[in-house]
Amino acid sequence: MDKQGKKALKNAFKEAELKAFRETLPMNEMDFLPLFDFLDNALSENECKNDFTLLESYCKQEKLDFPSLAQWFREQGGYCDCEIYGNVEEKFAYLTKPISTIQPKPTRTIQRQKLDTLSTEFGFSIKQVPEPWILIATSQNDKTIYQFQIGKKSDFPVMLESGFPVDKLTDEIFLHNYWFSKREWQDIEVEFEIDRQSIHNFEIVQVRTKRWTPIFVFAYRQGVKWCLVMQTEVTRVRNDLKELEKLLKEV
Repeated sequence: MDKQGKKALKNAFKEAELKAFRETLPMNEMDFLPLFDFLDNALSENECKNDFTLLESYCKQEKLDFPSLAQWFREQGGYCDCEIYGNVEEKFAYLTKPISTIQPKPTRTIQRQKLDTLSTEFGFSIKQVPEPWILIATSQNDKTIYQFQIGKKSDFPVMLESGFPVDKLTDEIFLHNYWFSKREWQDIEVEFEIDRQSIHNFEIVQVRTKRWTPIFVFAYRQGVKWCLVMQTEVTRVRNDLKELEKLLKEV
């Protein structure tokens, strides 16, 4: 095949790939542009919370379907607000309008790396990440966030939180406030259930409600400067706790 033939074949492949991508879009492609601008502005003033806080706020403001958008972004490699901006926005480069009216800042570089082992200066250490767990390190603005997840596309991560106030995990008011801080809507009546147990010398605190998601599970040891925080839901919490036990065995 000559050069022209190869070029035509390559262009045809790109067009087919783009067509397939556009068919997956959960809303009009032009509606993504103001969303990316919103995230750009918001992330320039606030650090990513490693969740979809900003996306959820934007969806509420614009009356968009947050669950379907969040799921679509996960499928495209955007597991939080900053990863939407860092990993997904570039996929819309085919649009004639610039992706963002504000140019990305050099300091906003996001790096994502899979790790098999980890030893941190704040005292957390794991010699080998057990299967099916995956450990991802996401670095932004000289700050690194560590996230464990079950498999490649888990919607329920386990965050390694450094400097976490583990002494407050005995305080039910603190646990209630933490649960509310992770939700966009605050004006709901909630009846909390708090369970405590021990696994492999770790104290396990589970915070759940009878009607609402998510469920949060905290794994910690007294005297340490970190905590593992798992987010899950009723239909899978039992299996997730079994997998968490495998992970804690290696820490």
